[in-house]
Amino acid sequence: LLSDTGTESAKIVQALLQTVKGVFAGAVEALNQLIAINPANGQAYVNLGAAQEKLGNMDEAIAAYESAAANGKEAEANKKLSTVFLKKASAALKGGNAAEALENAVKSNDYVASANACKVAASASMKLGKPMDAINFYEKYLEVNPNAADKSDILFTIAATYQKAGNKAKAAEYYGKLTGD
Repeated sequence: LLSDTGTESAKIVQALLQTVKGVFAGAVEALNQLIAINPANGQAYVNLGAAQEKLGNMDEAIAAYESAAANGKEAEANKKLSTVFLKKASAALKGGNAAEALENAVKSNDYVASANACKVAASASMKLGKPMDAINFYEKYLEVNPNAADKSDILFTIAATYQKAGNKAKAAEYYGKLTGD
């Protein structure tokens, strides 16, 4: 199989061997050659995206996952895209760039709704002085993760944010959820 290095099967084996060895640049090369042979191979794009992620090439990973989605691997690619954008959102929030964090958290949720992306978006919204947007993201967080370990903290944050905004009725509603009233 490996003696005929130009076949699709040989490229698959080469890519797998490079990946197993942890030689992700070699895997990228083999996967690009595989895609040149069969541009409709959605799994090759998924694997290319994963290899690009391992190399820290997030823009290339995103492009590969988008191609995977266009070539029959939409569900798997969307999960990967959601994760990539969540990583970018978390890094941006940690780095103090709330606008970039919000943008990437929203993109993450566009692919697959995730409690973590909602929470990052809520935190970023608060830092950007958009408390009502933060409330919406916190509510979505609880919708996606109704049994969250920090549910009480989130309910309190929502209640306090409504109170600060002057919406006493909504604040009372959320304080009531904390006490079970």
